[in-house]
Amino acid sequence: MDTKLWPLNPIVILSIAPLLPSQIYLNRGFTVWYHLITIIYLLTKKEPLRRFLIMQGTSISLGWYAAIINDFYLHGRFAHMLYMNMPTSMKIAMVDETGHVFYTYNSIIFMLLAHILDTCLHPGIVFLLYKSHCKEGGNFQDVFSWNIIIATFTVSRLWSVVHTHHNHGEIGAWYFGYDVYHLHDLDCWMPAYLMEGLREREVLIVGSSGGATGVVTWDRIERREIVS
Repeated sequence: MDTKLWPLNPIVILSIAPLLPSQIYLNRGFTVWYHLITIIYLLTKKEPLRRFLIMQGTSISLGWYAAIINDFYLHGRFAHMLYMNMPTSMKIAMVDETGHVFYTYNSIIFMLLAHILDTCLHPGIVFLLYKSHCKEGGNFQDVFSWNIIIATFTVSRLWSVVHTHHNHGEIGAWYFGYDVYHLHDLDCWMPAYLMEGLREREVLIVGSSGGATGVVTWDRIERREIVS
């Protein structure tokens, strides 16, 4: 067994996980789970986790922004979902007691800050991880191994199953509700899941084809030499 203190052995993480308070992962957005897994990657430096985070982060970003666009298109609320789900210290500067966004000079400053944080913590993490992946000799095609594709789908559905059961006492692979996010309407969930499904479809197409220079295997890319 690896006894190095750094990076941490995954067994150490698994032994600590059951001791964590449920407030960390129950009724928390999927992005929170994503950030927790990012922390695990930073502690363990396990390369497959990085590829998982690149693919999962892309899915989260696409789904999140699809939901925001849907809310603006249907209800005329630009990024209200973002403002309403910021930490309390920021939320109170943008959202009133009735749960609606208000606009003042001070609130607009906090809204700009919210957009900066949102960009850094959604596509920003994906960008940095992908740059690190490429710096170490990886490329776009490397991300599409079957274990990564299956892992991203499994974790997404696990989050939905956990929160559907926790809040509704049922088993459901796609969560719908008001318990996790502060929302005015539930119609934002469908475009998020639709975008996730479209992303998975494109990933499966790329994974099945293997691209021009590689063949997707279970846990790695086997490269072909192109003979002219």
